[in-house]
Amino acid sequence: MELLRDNLAAGASFSLVGIAVLILGFAALDLVTPGRLRQLVWIEHNRNAVLLTTSTVIGLAIVLVCSVIDTELLELWRALLYTVAYSVLTIAVMMWSFVLIDWLTPGKLGTLLFDGSPGDDRTPDDAVTTGRRAADEHPAGWITAAVFVAVGAVIGMTLLV
Repeated sequence: MELLRDNLAAGASFSLVGIAVLILGFAALDLVTPGRLRQLVWIEHNRNAVLLTTSTVIGLAIVLVCSVIDTELLELWRALLYTVAYSVLTIAVMMWSFVLIDWLTPGKLGTLLFDGSPGDDRTPDDAVTTGRRAADEHPAGWITAAVFVAVGAVIGMTLLV
């Protein structure tokens, strides 16, 4: 019974920390991107915003899972502290990578990814003459998303070695 109690306590604690980390990751992404990320994702259904938000969640989930595995033998409070530290590092590196990609991208990355919405008033003919609608997926969004997942994977692996 004691093992069950300890495992339930650890599961609940890691879950609560995980939820807090994911909220922090969302808030950090909202800070580095133009506009309100919440509106872009849930109201405007901007595919680039969804892509970056999803990749942030996946990258952070990798770190969270690796943290649970790596800190198995530590006291719970110490394991949670390690999890928070590595998660904050992951969020910082992800957001720094967004800024770096923005510097390397012709134009402004945020403008390329987040201007416009599926409901904007341009016609399909406008999309043909301009090349694409702003709400369409942009290759820079996929690159940035891949970087976010890679950051999570690399930092997660540092926990396991």
